[in-house]
Amino acid sequence: MIGLGIVLSCWFSLIVVVRAVKAPSLRFQEHLAPVRRGETVPNEALFFDMPLDHFGNATGTFKNRHWVNDTYYKPGGPVFLFDSGEQNAEPLLPYYLQEYHGLSATMRLAKRYSGVAILWEHRYYGDSLPFPVNENTTAEQWQFLTTDQALEDVVYFANRFTLHSARADASADTSSASNEITHNPLHPSNTPWIWLGGSYPGCRGALLRVRNPETIFAVWASSAPVHAQIDMASYYKAAERSLTRNCSADWVAVTRFVDDTLANGTAAEATNLKFKLLRAREDGITKEQAANASDESAAGVLMDPLNFYQYYGFKDSVLPFCNVAQTQKFTATPFETGLAASLGIDVALNAFLTGIKQVNYAAIPGNADDPVQDRSWMWQYCSEWGFYQRGDPDNPLSIETSFRSLERFQEECNTAFPEGLPSAPAVAHINKYGGWNMTPSNVLFTNGEFDPWRTMGLASIESNSPQRTPSVAVPACNVAPTFPSFFGLTHDNMVHVSDLRVLLTPDANHTEFKTVGFYSPVSQEPFYAGLGLFQLALDEWLPCFDNMGNLG
Repeated sequence: MIGLGIVLSCWFSLIVVVRAVKAPSLRFQEHLAPVRRGETVPNEALFFDMPLDHFGNATGTFKNRHWVNDTYYKPGGPVFLFDSGEQNAEPLLPYYLQEYHGLSATMRLAKRYSGVAILWEHRYYGDSLPFPVNENTTAEQWQFLTTDQALEDVVYFANRFTLHSARADASADTSSASNEITHNPLHPSNTPWIWLGGSYPGCRGALLRVRNPETIFAVWASSAPVHAQIDMASYYKAAERSLTRNCSADWVAVTRFVDDTLANGTAAEATNLKFKLLRAREDGITKEQAANASDESAAGVLMDPLNFYQYYGFKDSVLPFCNVAQTQKFTATPFETGLAASLGIDVALNAFLTGIKQVNYAAIPGNADDPVQDRSWMWQYCSEWGFYQRGDPDNPLSIETSFRSLERFQEECNTAFPEGLPSAPAVAHINKYGGWNMTPSNVLFTNGEFDPWRTMGLASIESNSPQRTPSVAVPACNVAPTFPSFFGLTHDNMVHVSDLRVLLTPDANHTEFKTVGFYSPVSQEPFYAGLGLFQLALDEWLPCFDNMGNLG
């Protein structure tokens, strides 16, 4: 779920694989205590025998993990598949398939339409591993982690899934699957399969609707960056747009000052600046350590306030920092034009570093690093998706250090995977399905106004995008919206995946912005707005499904 915290998603601080560059993370890292036994109904994981290679001559299978909830199922009801994307799916189980302390779109729809719900785990993540994933995984083994292989996994599964196969005591025998289609009420030719996913999983749903409309009948794609692009300097443009003008002006000024000093200053000036920067994050840093730190890692301190922006947005994650900085730790009235323009760059830099130290983003707890998902997602963006979130020195409003360059990202990819990668991410493998120009039928695209990943979605307002217009008018079943319009909704002031779940009962896991996010978005309204619109769409689309198959 391209898991996309801040980089996407996704080391998107959120993904660390012994590197200094922040990876494009579409996932979110939050600290969640395990749900205690007895607080949810037991739901054991199931494993399906999945071919390793759908397109070539390689043989063998692996166990693809998934979960099923058929509480509301009645014969004739649809299948609702929630995709976990680029992460271990198990932590999502209580939140999306069991509605722990809230509601999920997947289960609300299953209840409304008497459907069966599935939580799906992506190959090479969690326990769905064809091979052990670590620094010793070979190029020959990585070659089977591609977007199309993972999409075909879902098609293969959908064509063979039965409620009998979902029983814990049933073996996954797919040998007679073709003979059972007529008698299997849950085959995609007999009942609609409806996909829900946010971020990278949202992309996967949209791609499948274009690629396999006979399998996936309808899709809710939340915050889906369907356009793959190597250069994603636009990620931080979205964040900059949400800042107050004085905080933005100082962020730009401080970033340019730091970049210029580290690149062009004397050795002593560079060391002194690195020392100030790194001490804002950690008191124990020494001058010698600062001198040995890379320009990139030192300048990267300036990005700490954005570590949680992707899911919390400006108000909850960045405004506390801006308030400390602009008031010089609440000792002065803020200037409308910012500190740098009013009092000089030294004052602005000191206030900026005071804000970082005061809010102490580095101490905010998050999930422990998962080396499997970190390395698997790195392979995916290095090989196909790109999303290199570089600093843009030519952008007068850039708030990201220019030391994060396209070359630096590619160097990190090549270091992690010395063999098997193309010379640059093969984004054409993704964009062959339409990218920004896709016009699938039966798909709802929802986005957050200030989501950094909106820049790669259909609702992008970037200068090089088609700048398409979302419409909440439900299109006719199996009829593609007329370009440049698309069926969608942009939630005001929201960020990444704001609408697939709602928190109703606060608990120890959800006490402040540090511990909410992908599992429980910061606002309740987007959930009800998105769910209501998708229900209106399904009320329109479901009656047109027939047993001859859905050919979109």
